[in-house]
Amino acid sequence: MIFESWRTMQGIGAALVIGSLVACGGDKGATSDTTASNSMAASADSTAMMAPAGAHWNATLQSMAGTQVTGTASAMAGTSAGTTMAEITISGAPANGEHPWHIHSGTCAGGGDIVGPATDYMPIKADASGNGKSMATVNIAAPTSGDFHVNVHMSPSDLKTIVACGDLRIGAM
Repeated sequence: MIFESWRTMQGIGAALVIGSLVACGGDKGATSDTTASNSMAASADSTAMMAPAGAHWNATLQSMAGTQVTGTASAMAGTSAGTTMAEITISGAPANGEHPWHIHSGTCAGGGDIVGPATDYMPIKADASGNGKSMATVNIAAPTSGDFHVNVHMSPSDLKTIVACGDLRIGAM
């Protein structure tokens, strides 16, 4: 009980420090390393409820840009302090394609900057059936509140085309 309270306070403190240094928001299509310093800290006007320590964030990915790409994504506190573990699974992608993906601040409808260093996210490599999975350890403390989404890009050479997107919501796992 004491450990969970301490961990919650540590996460909230880290989010507040990072949030005071970095503003969320920005261009929905932003993918450059200039967004790498953004955090998962909640914006001051967020109406999201505080998540309990160890909470999972989950998203159902909807196809976009006329594709058939769908899937799921999740994020939670990493095993090391100040990290977030993220996982994504997709289907309906082009066979044997490579698809960069990222967690962003904001929602799919509103967009936002990439959370953490873009290089922390290994691209999804679809198999011959168009299914793929990737995991990432993002060097940012897991959030306790705020709005975040996951998007999947068409390819490393076409980062502007988003083929799937889903808003992350706090939920039980």
